[in-house]
Amino acid sequence: MDPDDLAGLLHTLRRFGSEPSNVEVKSGAGGFPSSLRETLVAFANTDGGVIVVGVDEAAGFAVVDLPEVGQYRDQLVAMSSTAVTPPLRIETEFVQVEGARVLLAVVPALPADQRPAYVTSKGVSTGAYIRTGDGDRRMSEAEIGLTYASRTQPVYDRERVEGAVLDDLDRASVARTLERVRVGSAYLRDVDDATALHRLGALSGPESSASPTLAGILTFGRFPQQFFPQLMASVVVHPHDADSVDTRFVDNVTLRGSIPEIVAECLATLRRNLSARALNVAGGRTDRLDFPLAAIREAVVNALMHRDYSPITRGTQVQIELLPDRLVIRSPGGLYGPISEEDLGEIDVSSSRNAALAQLLSDTHLPRSEQLVAENRASGIPLMIAQARTHGLRPPTFESRVTHFTVAMGRSELLGPDVRAWLASLHTPLPTSAHEIAVAMMRGGGFVTNATLREWGVERHVAGAVLRNLTEAGVAIRQGGRRYARYVLDPDIRQQDTPRASPETDMASMLQARRIATAAELATATGLSRSAVLKNLNALISAGAVQALGAARSPKRTYEWIGRPQ
Repeated sequence: MDPDDLAGLLHTLRRFGSEPSNVEVKSGAGGFPSSLRETLVAFANTDGGVIVVGVDEAAGFAVVDLPEVGQYRDQLVAMSSTAVTPPLRIETEFVQVEGARVLLAVVPALPADQRPAYVTSKGVSTGAYIRTGDGDRRMSEAEIGLTYASRTQPVYDRERVEGAVLDDLDRASVARTLERVRVGSAYLRDVDDATALHRLGALSGPESSASPTLAGILTFGRFPQQFFPQLMASVVVHPHDADSVDTRFVDNVTLRGSIPEIVAECLATLRRNLSARALNVAGGRTDRLDFPLAAIREAVVNALMHRDYSPITRGTQVQIELLPDRLVIRSPGGLYGPISEEDLGEIDVSSSRNAALAQLLSDTHLPRSEQLVAENRASGIPLMIAQARTHGLRPPTFESRVTHFTVAMGRSELLGPDVRAWLASLHTPLPTSAHEIAVAMMRGGGFVTNATLREWGVERHVAGAVLRNLTEAGVAIRQGGRRYARYVLDPDIRQQDTPRASPETDMASMLQARRIATAAELATATGLSRSAVLKNLNALISAGAVQALGAARSPKRTYEWIGRPQ
């Protein structure tokens, strides 16, 4: 990070009055900050980040003169190597800014097969942390267990289902899949059904008396919930009028059955609750839904196919929520394998947590359809992004945490008439469509990265130039260092935007999407003052929709969405 980068980071911190989740600043005026052990671990267990020593948050992010900055560098490097398990290899440098030297450290995220990192002296049970908001939170036992489970290829989908027999599988669905796979493999064609099903991972043994595996029950089972009551999905449709007190849900459906049946019923439920608008195209008039069904199908299939099926999560269902402004799909377990959120959308980037289940679903048809449940070709998320781009919608957003993975699709057009009118009101030159796309994404999604624009067809060097232009023009502010750079709207620009709902409703929507955030992060996202944010958060806490975590006056206090009361 050069002096200009650091100056830009300081400008961002001062404008927003808080740290983004991937930056931690420490004064260091009273001695080397030993609490950086927890931050090193939290960054390594989450998405990586930047540590800045020599900046005082309490003094408005003022630079502190540290004569012993060289000693601090040595102590931080030693801490990352000896006080943390496994040892971390961080990058450090001194940067001169505002007449003082500041210590910077870039902490990379650990690969999945090396997590969780933890403070060695505390042990893994009390010394493992993750980053939430602008603070470090100790990992729960469940999170630690899930992290260890992701170190190696899970085989839970190949486990024998106790008490299940071959007759618990739907014979017609099994026969259809066997007919398909035997066309391309003599290894499966020249054996009996039980042996073929065993080789495919659907039966625990090659004899007809063998019990089905979890993958077999989930793919072909007549009623898998007989054995796993919570391995299902729920679809909740919220009313368009967010202030409605008479109608909590327009639709509220619990979906049971095999994965193919759940996918089909989920699509049918959402289809009857989606609006369609008429469009005039070259071939005449056509109706277009709020969300493309192909993208919805991919998101739902991915949620069911790649979710965590370890015993610790079998009491958790896949949740689908249709809200006034977006569709949210949440499944247990984060990304598996050497995949990060930044990799999502890249062609041929994939890692299957449930290898046997994924293979079975790629050879199984949806009920009463010629369409296969899954392609298993690493094409799901690129298809979601391509569908959004084709339909002119906002790009889907992805959030991966230890305990869950969330996909959110926006209902409104990325560059619809209201957005174009707002862009025009900025009175700032936006010379290319890439500039317009970037600003529209920041307005609707919170932040944009170089990778985000590349997903939208913008070349890498063009995306970098666009983001630099917007920063120089005062439209955007860069957060994080060069490696973790993301761009958000300047607060003055965001203040010009007209809220689409009441502040409390807007706050509720933000927290539902993020699940947990600090007041500073919500102020940044909504454009409201900190006092207005706290006022609305207190109203949501009183209503039982939000719970506060941490000391009342701490800037690191977080707020977690727990849902509207029954």
